[in-house]
Amino acid sequence: MPAIRRVIAAAPGGDFSEVTTVQEAGPVGSSGHVRDDAEDLLVFVERLAAAGQGHQATGVARDRIAEIVRAGSVPPGVRRLAEALAASMGDVAPAPRQPVDSTLDDTAQAMRSHPLVVLDDATPAAVAGAVSALVADGRRVVVAAETTAELDAVRRDVAGPVLDVLPAIDPAELRELRRLQATSTPARRARSGQRLPSAAVLPVVSEVARLCAQAVRTGADPAASVVPTVLAGVEAERRAAVTSIARCVAARLEALGRPDGQPWRWELLGHLIHSRYRAPFDRTLEETAQAIALVRAPDYGTPVTFLAPLPSDAVDLLCEFQQFLSGGGRARRLFPTSLQREVAPVLKLIRVDGHEPESGADVLRAISHLELQTRMRRIEAGCVEMRVPVPHRPEDLPGLEAALQEVAGAARSVGALRHDVLFLHTDSPLQVPDVESAARVAAAILDYEENGSADESGRRLDAMAAELADRAPVDATAPEHDAAVDALHRRDAAAYAAAVEALGAARRQQRDELRRAALLEVLRSQAPTLAEAWDRPGGSGTTGLACFVPCEALLRGLPGPDSADVVVVLGAARLGVERLLLSAVAPRLIAVVPADEPADEPPTMLSVLQRAAAPVVSGARTGRAGGRVVPFAPAPRPVADAAVGQAGA
Repeated sequence: MPAIRRVIAAAPGGDFSEVTTVQEAGPVGSSGHVRDDAEDLLVFVERLAAAGQGHQATGVARDRIAEIVRAGSVPPGVRRLAEALAASMGDVAPAPRQPVDSTLDDTAQAMRSHPLVVLDDATPAAVAGAVSALVADGRRVVVAAETTAELDAVRRDVAGPVLDVLPAIDPAELRELRRLQATSTPARRARSGQRLPSAAVLPVVSEVARLCAQAVRTGADPAASVVPTVLAGVEAERRAAVTSIARCVAARLEALGRPDGQPWRWELLGHLIHSRYRAPFDRTLEETAQAIALVRAPDYGTPVTFLAPLPSDAVDLLCEFQQFLSGGGRARRLFPTSLQREVAPVLKLIRVDGHEPESGADVLRAISHLELQTRMRRIEAGCVEMRVPVPHRPEDLPGLEAALQEVAGAARSVGALRHDVLFLHTDSPLQVPDVESAARVAAAILDYEENGSADESGRRLDAMAAELADRAPVDATAPEHDAAVDALHRRDAAAYAAAVEALGAARRQQRDELRRAALLEVLRSQAPTLAEAWDRPGGSGTTGLACFVPCEALLRGLPGPDSADVVVVLGAARLGVERLLLSAVAPRLIAVVPADEPADEPPTMLSVLQRAAAPVVSGARTGRAGGRVVPFAPAPRPVADAAVGQAGA
């Protein structure tokens, strides 16, 4: 809000003769300036009231305005009047007027740009036309006059809701009601009779999407269509056991990797589940485990070399000699035993860590080396027979063993699945002839465990639809509610999601409609005429209202802030300056000067408004094309002149 720059002090006789310049108000956030601004405004109100020569209604209005100001809600009409007077009586030119482009009545046009307007040479019919135009423009108009006869002369020709008292409903609630009335539609009004299901009772969109996807499966995979039928008739405990095996099969096959990565694993698995290569597989796996044990021995790193090929019985001789040494025999004796004489040529061909074996540890290291060579040859033979990659070094054995163990575990799981699936029923149609079918059957079993069958999903969707349909009687069911039920029956997840979203919008519309009805009932209890005008067919709440109140009653019961938009004061040329307190009723004021009515000697309400440069609208041309808004702006007078003279002179 612009700050008040000047305070006009009225003399006891009501003659505005002094202009006191005060310090410019600072930013709105400066509490000191705001407080000074309010106090200056109270001085202005006090001077206006002093011109009323002690009228009780004037004093009541003054006190009410002071109460409103001190509560932090400055009446905009009073403040704008003070600013206009200060600007016109100082050396600062008034703000330029903006042209009015509206096609409404001239008074309504002027109200859009000017807070203070004089309606001159106005008959009661012209005033009624101006008030009707303001009401049609959505304004809340308060018409005040000294006598009820003046009010009645205007009132009978006003088009629109006419009241004797402003509604006591809170202005914020009245604005909310007007907004709800303006946005109300027949479809939204029908919401009040509908029973909408809450979001908490609606099936979850993601669950419906999953069930719909399961229900509309085509069954191209035979396993996916047969497994649910077979498992549906199996008791829960047996089904849980089969599901556990299927879960193991899926995990084991996943551990084997992709078939195109190491195809030999999948080929070997296919042979094993049909008991092919079982003997060489077990033998090779055992040989690999024994060879790994030799590789992991503490003395494996000691190098062993042979000077020449060993005789065929070399291993037996070395084993007997190692036992001899471990039993307490000595490697060299003056008279060697027959065993020592037989093993001596073999020892001469062996070098352990660069020397001929002498101790039991050396002999044992040579034996381990020979045993590892033998087992490596057997492992190579088994791998060749099973078409498995041959390990080239002892260090490759752990990887081979891990791969063989994974294949063995997968073979056991697939075998168990084949057995359990075969004996689920005496005439079970499920078969697992190979690894690929085992993978499909396992996946179908797990999918059934997680999602159920297509028939079960369809039954669950139908049950959801039936339960949702029962949430409201037929005559109170919303179209969005029917759409959600229909989408469940049609297994259309996208349509169901759209219906759920539409139900959310419908609930918001219903809340707005119930709120509109509640506020309208409050208004009906206070202003039945206005409520009827807004609620009749075609009524939108965009029209305003016109309230006719005598000046004395209006000053005694000054309405609260934001209760009206325009106050129209009849007979302004005959009213004293104190009646300018009526500017506290609304942000905008229209002073009406009847045609051919003699004016009192200034100062009057009219003369002060003329001093404030209020534009004049010709009442004789109000409502007719070509009407003109004529600004009345007397030449500004220097601030230094203490004697201003009578306003309007």
